[in-house]
Amino acid sequence: MRYAIRIGYDGRYFNGFSIQPDIKTVEGEIIKKLKETKLIDGRKEASFQYASRTDKGVSAFGNVISLNTPSNPAKIINEIENIWVTGYAEVGNSFNPRHASWKRYRYYLTKEMTDGIDIGMLRKAAELFEGEHDYSSFCRNDGRYTIRKIDAIDIIEGDTIKIDFIARSFLWQQVRRIVWAMLKAAAVEIDMEKIKNALNGIKLQTGAAPPENLVLMEVHYDNVSFTKFISDKLVLKREMMNDAIGLIEK
Repeated sequence: MRYAIRIGYDGRYFNGFSIQPDIKTVEGEIIKKLKETKLIDGRKEASFQYASRTDKGVSAFGNVISLNTPSNPAKIINEIENIWVTGYAEVGNSFNPRHASWKRYRYYLTKEMTDGIDIGMLRKAAELFEGEHDYSSFCRNDGRYTIRKIDAIDIIEGDTIKIDFIARSFLWQQVRRIVWAMLKAAAVEIDMEKIKNALNGIKLQTGAAPPENLVLMEVHYDNVSFTKFISDKLVLKREMMNDAIGLIEK
């Protein structure tokens, strides 16, 4: 049987998603747990695949893995520290989680990051990145084709400003480098014309916003319906954080 498992994790406790020898990663901890419990013999034998290979420090609420195993591994995976399951589905043998309809990343801006910036300018900068462009200046180049399409960038105002990025696929560090450029443009430290030129292939030196503020919110598939899985430890984490904020606001 092949299963798709929707997972969340706190990226601060892992050295990225992808398995690496002698280093704690999300994929590595999942594979280790599944082998210990005899649900799989190994990564290759189980045809283990994932939707997104998040960087060190980046968290997820809705990344997706898939694997072949005799029984649903959701409860076993949910036992892993700092990883929780949010849904599962039985899928066909050919299902590959990388072939998503779209993905949504969210970047959380701290008050320090938004101090002195013009939100209107931030929105104008966001508009520059929507659509199909050459993102070679706004990614860490790993040899992949850098012309990509971002379907939408939404800025959500509130106590914390959030920026949502929706696209079929993303390049390495693409969201973090776009956020960096948006903030610089909103602070009038980078000219908008330079960003426009960079999106047309003229090289621009860019930095990257911190990884800890970035979360992979969801990965969507048109033909997969996930059964919700509510993790007790995630509910507990929410209640503890609500209590902490409540005490501070008294």
